[in-house]
Amino acid sequence: MLQRCIIIATLVLLATPAAAGWTLPCLFSGCSITFVSPEYAAKPVQKLDPEKALAEINAFRSKNGRTPVVLDARLSQAAAVQSKAQAGRSRIGHDGSDGSKPMQRAERAGFHAKLASENVAAGQKSFSDAMRSWEGSSGHRENLLRPEVTAIGVAMAKNESGRAYWTLVLGAE
Repeated sequence: MLQRCIIIATLVLLATPAAAGWTLPCLFSGCSITFVSPEYAAKPVQKLDPEKALAEINAFRSKNGRTPVVLDARLSQAAAVQSKAQAGRSRIGHDGSDGSKPMQRAERAGFHAKLASENVAAGQKSFSDAMRSWEGSSGHRENLLRPEVTAIGVAMAKNESGRAYWTLVLGAE
């Protein structure tokens, strides 16, 4: 079965125009495999602008009937810890390098969370690209639109090869 899936994916990839980017669901819950054009792969990673990221998140929330959130330095610190951990191991995930979870990292950063959730992404060349992938993923979209969320923190770190690891922490005290 796996061999058949790989063959089909290869045939589809070969038949897809180079400029296209598309995503296949993963066999495991919560992940996907994204194929991108060589042109996209060659683009440099854009520097994270936290205020611009906040504006994108609030525009998405507003479009979906949710109240705006604020940027919180403590949640950005928690996000930075996770982005660095992911970049350091060159692997995406919600477990910290010490086994911590998003709520624990928010608490350690001084945010007294009643709620803390996290969206992570890897390989996108900009926060806007990461945001689009989260908007299209049911679990990530749910985090973005949680009505009780009041604050966010964002971060990005690169691994040794320059691959970007994006983290968005959403919370409420």
